[in-house]
Amino acid sequence: MSVFRVALNNNDQGKLDLDPSTNTGASYGDLGTAIATSLQRQVYVMGPGKINRLLVDGDTFTDCNYWKQFAYPQTTLEHALVEVVTDDGSVYSDVPGENVFPKVFTRTIAGGSTFATANNIIDMAVDAGGNAIFAQIENQTAAAGLTVRLNGDVNAVFDLGSSETQVFNAGEMVISQIAFDNSLSGAAAKVVQVLVSVKSVCNS
Repeated sequence: MSVFRVALNNNDQGKLDLDPSTNTGASYGDLGTAIATSLQRQVYVMGPGKINRLLVDGDTFTDCNYWKQFAYPQTTLEHALVEVVTDDGSVYSDVPGENVFPKVFTRTIAGGSTFATANNIIDMAVDAGGNAIFAQIENQTAAAGLTVRLNGDVNAVFDLGSSETQVFNAGEMVISQIAFDNSLSGAAAKVVQVLVSVKSVCNS
């Protein structure tokens, strides 16, 4: 998910609220400078799921990149409604099946660390913005293997040997979390790389 800030009041449009205390009187019609965040501008805009979102100038919200089309430079400043605060890198298409994007994670799993170690957990909702519909998990270390747990389920645990790769193809499962355990006695640090395809989901 990306974060957007409503920007109905910008350099090219929306200057409805003027601060009279800044009126210099230097020229006819000088009524002061525009207030940075409008006191009165708001608008309803329909999202891709046909849900109307109330956009109030200066507010922030989190959603899919459908909303990037309303941001500069995807549109002109006089037509811009939002600013992109953080971009998750996802794509948006009106064809639902095309709203999939790749994400790669490379982690060094310390010797003696467990599933509970923060660095050993890839939370798809937090780290990728949505559940993975494809995953490729590779142990890049040519030494002893480590243990992998899927979706926080104690019954979904498997061993990934040295230099081995495990692939979960689209349609096999939906993955919300991948965690690693490297707690075997004397275990050395290992490098793992995870490639996932994430389905972008809009909430408006």
